Amino acid sequence: MSYRIPPAEVLAEAIKEALKGRAMVVSQRRLTELVTKKLKEIDPSYTATEERIRKLSIDSRLAKIEIHAREADERSRAGRCPVCGSKMRRIQNQTIFGGTVTLGHKCTKCPYWTGLRKRIPVRYVFYGDDYKSGPSETE
Repeated sequence: MSYRIPPAEVLAEAIKEALKGRAMVVSQRRLTELVTKKLKEIDPSYTATEERIRKLSIDSRLAKIEIHAREADERSRAGRCPVCGSKMRRIQNQTIFGGTVTLGHKCTKCPYWTGLRKRIPVRYVFYGDDYKSGPSETE
């Protein structure tokens, strides 16, 4: 069975439709199911991956996202964000001796952050326009 990859505009519209009337979607898999259902209504051969749907939701600001993560044993490094692929910036603090120390890293686009120990995302919660108070930026 063949499939087609929908253009970004069509996928964005499907994400909007999937989130319409919902305060939140509690997992990336559930959001993908909802979006795929909307895509199949447009064209039965359309499909999209969970990662593409998550990244487009963040890039296009179609949904607010809350990231639940666990800590790994390895140290974190500045590089690319594991959630959206954007650059990470250092979170630094000044010492009493005038130097600086790195406390962690923060994504420049989404709410992902990590301390000295690497945080690995394990669950995403997506909030649509119907959510009243919005997600916490600290998670």
